[in-house]
Amino acid sequence: MGRRLLPGICVLALLASATPAQGMDWQVRQLEGEPGQLSLFAISCPTVSFCVAVGGNNLVVTSTDPSGPLADWHPFYVGAGPVVPEGGFFNGRQIRGVSCPSPSLCVAVTFEGLIYSSTNPTGGSAAWQTVDLGGQGGPNTHLYGVSCPTMYFCAAAAGKGKLVTTADPTGDASAWSIATLPQPLELHGISCTSASLCVAVGEDGDKSTADGQIVTSTNPLAGLWTVSRASGSQGAMFGVACPSPTLCVSGNEAGNLAVSVNPTGGPVAWDTYDGGGSVQITASSCASNSKCVAVDNNGDVLASKNPTGGQQAWSFTNLIPYASYPSDLNGNAFWGVSCPTADFCAVSATKGKIVTLDEPLAVDPTPTGKKQRRAPKRPKTTIALSPGPINRTTHGIFKARFRFFANGRVRRFVCRIDRRKPRACRSPKTYRVGAGRHVFRVRAVGLTGFKGPFAKAKFRVFTPRQWPPGAPPPASAR
Repeated sequence: MGRRLLPGICVLALLASATPAQGMDWQVRQLEGEPGQLSLFAISCPTVSFCVAVGGNNLVVTSTDPSGPLADWHPFYVGAGPVVPEGGFFNGRQIRGVSCPSPSLCVAVTFEGLIYSSTNPTGGSAAWQTVDLGGQGGPNTHLYGVSCPTMYFCAAAAGKGKLVTTADPTGDASAWSIATLPQPLELHGISCTSASLCVAVGEDGDKSTADGQIVTSTNPLAGLWTVSRASGSQGAMFGVACPSPTLCVSGNEAGNLAVSVNPTGGPVAWDTYDGGGSVQITASSCASNSKCVAVDNNGDVLASKNPTGGQQAWSFTNLIPYASYPSDLNGNAFWGVSCPTADFCAVSATKGKIVTLDEPLAVDPTPTGKKQRRAPKRPKTTIALSPGPINRTTHGIFKARFRFFANGRVRRFVCRIDRRKPRACRSPKTYRVGAGRHVFRVRAVGLTGFKGPFAKAKFRVFTPRQWPPGAPPPASAR
């Protein structure tokens, strides 16, 4: 079947033919028309001669010569097709993940819970079929990522603690099995080395934790998954790449890399490195255990020939500076990366951009220092006043008062006490709590929307009868 283009959709136009950065040859292309308004959230290249990128509005873009002529990139819509933009919002019906174990099979997942698959990915919209898992109690929202290491196995990561697996990727809804974790995690990315090892990453469902969440399985088809927390990882974790059972590379919203040579070994088996930036690392890809690349939402590429060698083993290069700031904050965001070999990577980006990199690992493995037009740092919150470690209440209710501030200008603060829902707040903030152990968390949201890390204050409240023997009198009793 020949390629089909919907009327009015043009092929790619060259956005920039950039000067090589530290030995890296790269080109940026941008879709024209409505596709050029859409974010491309993921990309998969099983070979250097075949790539598929996916994005908002059910958009799929394919190429059989990714680093060749611009006309060889072909956009089309799959499934229900595009939605009519409302208020300039083009990214409805988002395809968030795609995985192609070979040029003869691609599987994609959507934020609305649909699964698209094709055994002829370049065949246009008619060559893609749709599966909806909602009818069998599956996740009808928030499918974020998919990994198909072979033609006969795929696993997808979803919201509300759900993981979806199949041994028949082109089968109907009954071919997909759904496992639900005890915790309602939002799982943003997944990578499977085979049907006997999968690693997914994400965050708590209420987004209140400052720690990334990792879920692993050595028998995913049986629905057996183990949840752990990345040691030292601050903020939600996103894409993950596991080229083998002895290496996984991920990143988080604080711009840190998370690396493990034993991904099923629990939190202590993961090391965290400063990625050199201040914005979230969105995706990673490893051609082998000694060749890894990660990208972030500031147009940056991180590359290493020794991914487990610590921060100094990763290079850091800014490819696309902000066009303007802050009005075009995400105009250079990179969302997906795929590196089938050490000599070639393709990156999917915001506003219909596709970036191809030749020799991405040719850079000297030394951090490059400051970026051009560097993104603003995430605001850091400091708690200036909080209750002491131990406090006494006479009538069973204790008024816990907190004062806090953040560096720089912020849009708002978000506070949480214990397991209550996070709420917008101002300093000072007072809570009424009972006897027991308590934890207060607060973080700032910058003017650009970047969320800073949580600051925490722990304290304990006793009634007079519970007051520890020999403890000094509290500073105040309420």
